[in-house]
Amino acid sequence: MNRASQFRLFLVEYEDYIKKVLKPEHRRIRAFFDRWRQPYYWVRYARGSDTPYPNPIRAVFTRIKRPEKVVDKILQKPEEYPKGISPESFHKMHDCIGVRIIVYFLCELPYIDRELRSSAAVEISKELPPEAYLSRDLMNRFGLSHISHKEKDSGYASVHYVVRLNTKTKKEVIHPWFEIQVRTLAQELWSEMEHILAYKSTQKATFSTKRRFQILSSQINAMDEHFNLLYEELIQNQEKSQYEEDDELRPENLPSTLSRIGIRCAQQDFDTIISILKSRGVGTIKDLVTLATPKRLETIRNTYITVTGRPPDNFELVASLGALKGIHPHENESQHVESHIEYSRFWNKYRKQFMSDKNNPRSYD
Repeated sequence: MNRASQFRLFLVEYEDYIKKVLKPEHRRIRAFFDRWRQPYYWVRYARGSDTPYPNPIRAVFTRIKRPEKVVDKILQKPEEYPKGISPESFHKMHDCIGVRIIVYFLCELPYIDRELRSSAAVEISKELPPEAYLSRDLMNRFGLSHISHKEKDSGYASVHYVVRLNTKTKKEVIHPWFEIQVRTLAQELWSEMEHILAYKSTQKATFSTKRRFQILSSQINAMDEHFNLLYEELIQNQEKSQYEEDDELRPENLPSTLSRIGIRCAQQDFDTIISILKSRGVGTIKDLVTLATPKRLETIRNTYITVTGRPPDNFELVASLGALKGIHPHENESQHVESHIEYSRFWNKYRKQFMSDKNNPRSYD
């Protein structure tokens, strides 16, 4: 068989593999990680009853490796794929499906590690164990010293896992290995810029180029550290500080205020919550506590169950409270809650259509 015929046959076989194996698995993988976006998933990592629970997931990107990328990898690494351009090679490949998880802060990397290691639905490869492209100091500080330490001259930073789903199904299903890259938002910025500048593909980078990438990497690492310290400082202020009833609602006092009325939200929701409340005239601790009567909270919960078939999550509960600000006591509050639910539905539909990363899958080979 000549070279052209071999490539054509290979592409046909890989397309069949995509259709029968990779696409169904890709859907299962997305469904698995969608759970990590749900309210309360991370509540067990909250530091106390009066503190918000973390919501570390900034974004989850997934992709199926394009055929030309599969061929490139096989040709570039003949020692790993001795069978060459053949189905044996792509069956052996552990990153035909790739997942990238972006967290906000360094201190959230351990949450992802813990979830992957403790999940019965995920098996971590023993042949290709996790690797952390981080400094040893960071790995020790954040409890990641059990992961193999790696370094790249460029300053690339990320944690890599090779895993496969371990879910039970009614019929025999092939669960291929796939790669997960976990990094902070700052590390993602560095990686994106490195990719655009094609640094990894430059075979003979000059000393100046290497040095510039190393400097940029160190500066972004420093930025990552400072953001993490600011986040830790905010949480400490939320735990220790005391406030007066007439104080303005702020991220520092919102967790304890919400706790007083039996509500807990994620840290990343606070800015939006405060913005919503203030836009409706709920600007102080007293305003919110006065508004959140047990009867009103019960009305919101029951209206959500009637309209949507489920109780509201805590973010929805607070937003609905804001919608009831200024309503006359004799007015039908449930009607206002229903209107708020319809507005939220419209907004969520718009957001999913135009802003959801699911509608904008990205490749990151």
